[in-house]
Amino acid sequence: MAKAFQRDGIVAIDGAISSELQYWECHRTHTVAPPPGGRNDYCHNDEKPKVDSQAVVLKYVAAELDRDALRPYVRGLWVLDDWPYWDYGSARELLQKIHALAQAKVPNDPAICGFAATLARPGRVAWQRGLALNYSNDGCDMVGWYVYTPFGRRKPSTGADLDWSMHSLLPAMGNSLAKQGWTLARAPLLGIGQAWSGRYGDGFYQPGLSRKQMLEQARGFCEYGANAIAWWAWDDGAYLPKTKTPESSRTIDDGIGEGIAACHSIWK
Repeated sequence: MAKAFQRDGIVAIDGAISSELQYWECHRTHTVAPPPGGRNDYCHNDEKPKVDSQAVVLKYVAAELDRDALRPYVRGLWVLDDWPYWDYGSARELLQKIHALAQAKVPNDPAICGFAATLARPGRVAWQRGLALNYSNDGCDMVGWYVYTPFGRRKPSTGADLDWSMHSLLPAMGNSLAKQGWTLARAPLLGIGQAWSGRYGDGFYQPGLSRKQMLEQARGFCEYGANAIAWWAWDDGAYLPKTKTPESSRTIDDGIGEGIAACHSIWK
């Protein structure tokens, strides 16, 4: 794979660091930061209990960064992903330490901090403002905002009732992060849209997805100020063959292409 990447000019963002943070946070939610009410919807089990301190995380991170220094196709670090709503800000200090390590070992690879939100109806905002407490200018070189439709609907939906332009959502996310020192100039924005839809799991559905919706979401990110655009579709145990992805849906594949073209037009 490494040879293929280098041959074809493909670069990668290493996501291993965010995984180590999630193992650490998972352990916290089963020890010092249990969820209110006892239901742990962040991680049901303590998945990697040996990752029980910042020191352990930093040890794993240092080893991964040493490997990345030898991987010319790695051009970025995804350092933060989903976070529990009851432990806001617990990654902030550790992200700063990770950033310092990265600057010493792979200074040209930006640390990208991810923040999740949900598409809602026009005028409504589905964003947990406390998530912004993990951000600091000393911990994040870029931010990646991944915005998807609501999970777990019981009936199929076209997503026509949702605001794919994110007209109210993106400013709300920006305002929350700005309170922690963020600006687009300081930490550029990678906008990450949805590239899957349909039935998954046992009777659940994911709303969308049309070319128009994908184009609208891409344009919303880039008009807000994103200087990079991406889409996310994953393969996990809950997905069925009927789930539409860029590999199985011409509509989604075309939506990505049209979204990229729209952003290039905005950037010009």
